[in-house]
Amino acid sequence: MENPTTYHALATRLHTLLEEESYSKTTMKDMEFILNSFTAYMIENDLDEYTPDLGERFVEYCEVDLRVCHSRVTRAKVIVRKLNRLHQGLDGRDALWGDKAPVIAIPGDLKKALDAYISYCTENGNKQTTICYKQWICGRFLKNLAELNCKRTTDISGERVQSAFLQLGFSRYWERIGPFLRFLFENGFVARDHSKLIQHRKKNAPHPTVYSTNEIAVVEDSIDRTTSAGIRNYAIILLLSRYGIRSCDVAALSFENVDFTNNRIHFMQKKTGDPWESELFSEVKDALLDYIQNVRPKIEGCPQIFMTLMIPYKPVDCGVINTMVWETFRQSGITISDRRHGSRSFRSSIASNMINDDVSTEIVRRVLGHGTKHAIKHYARIDIESMRLCPLPVPEPSGEFAKLLSWKVGGYRV
Repeated sequence: MENPTTYHALATRLHTLLEEESYSKTTMKDMEFILNSFTAYMIENDLDEYTPDLGERFVEYCEVDLRVCHSRVTRAKVIVRKLNRLHQGLDGRDALWGDKAPVIAIPGDLKKALDAYISYCTENGNKQTTICYKQWICGRFLKNLAELNCKRTTDISGERVQSAFLQLGFSRYWERIGPFLRFLFENGFVARDHSKLIQHRKKNAPHPTVYSTNEIAVVEDSIDRTTSAGIRNYAIILLLSRYGIRSCDVAALSFENVDFTNNRIHFMQKKTGDPWESELFSEVKDALLDYIQNVRPKIEGCPQIFMTLMIPYKPVDCGVINTMVWETFRQSGITISDRRHGSRSFRSSIASNMINDDVSTEIVRRVLGHGTKHAIKHYARIDIESMRLCPLPVPEPSGEFAKLLSWKVGGYRV
């Protein structure tokens, strides 16, 4: 069975292991807080696959964006280390407690080659978690080669490479083994480049979820604006659906960011650090004023606009916003089966609908606040009507292919 790579699978397994270890209620509460925050972070950034680098980014997110206490930052680092070990293929107490990946015994000549590769990766700026991951995977691969009577790098052959790799039992390890084999060839450890022996199978990236303008209108109209929660949530939903703002930026929105006199809204994007500015639309302005004047708790010294509705009052975070959006979509009555329905759905819907309306990708990029033009390609993939203009006519079969198509067996065409 292949090792899990999705965050959901890893987090579910880790939670099971933590419960089996009989941690105290306080420790389990802290760990569940970190795992829930990580889940919200993955959803907010439309992520599914887990990597050690992503774990490091989450720790930074806890320190900079969530601003949790030092003890919980430390707890986040502990959780990430455990996820890394699960991601590497360890399980049970080895995943929970191992400080390092187990040392793998390999012959001296093969070990010299691995040490040279690790030094090369270190010099090229690989992070420590990535280094450990590469060392562990490549070490297991070399151990399998050694068991195939390959004691020196000069003994490495294509057949042995394939056999040793297949024994790892996880096809995605090739994305680490391939560069290692290429390094061995380019640095004279082996006479042939075996890095192309196994074609790496990339996971098909899903298309972004898109809701039509009519569906988004149904979601907005489904909110009960006779309640305090409804008034607040309606203002948040309009910010998401009209501008495509990320939920982390909505949560951080302060009174300094909204100019009600000149009808402008501006802020620094938390994800990119770039400025974002737009006109304050009349319907958004009315919704914000309704919430601020009639619902928002009167808390002095708190600059954030959106607050929780229960004592003790505090600013909402992106997790609160995402949970509210999921529930709003679910209660709206529109079809959400097999469709993502978090806050990012508004963002992808705005982008795709604008592209399908022949709005230039540069304008869409500026509206969404993307740092580079390349990011918009993710949304352009679903411009089906424009892609219909691109296909070429299928040529008539000729030569051997035509003969193959016309071959008959027993009077039947095959």
